[in-house]
Amino acid sequence: MNRVKLTWEVRSDAVTYCQRVQQDYQRDAAMTVAACSIWSRSTNECTIVTGPNPDHVVIGHEVRHCFEGHFH
Repeated sequence: MNRVKLTWEVRSDAVTYCQRVQQDYQRDAAMTVAACSIWSRSTNECTIVTGPNPDHVVIGHEVRHCFEGHFH
């Protein structure tokens, strides 16, 4: 996973959207999320979804998911 096309999408409904994505992928939807990353294995593309004005910790966390996958 060291070659990834990275896209960042800013959504006003990022929390709701990311919780829905977690449910679709059967991840722990009970966890409150501020952002998420969606990775496509077939295209090596990763989309980070955040609300407006995320801090560097949130962005860094999601970028790590794009390169390491599901690590927690």
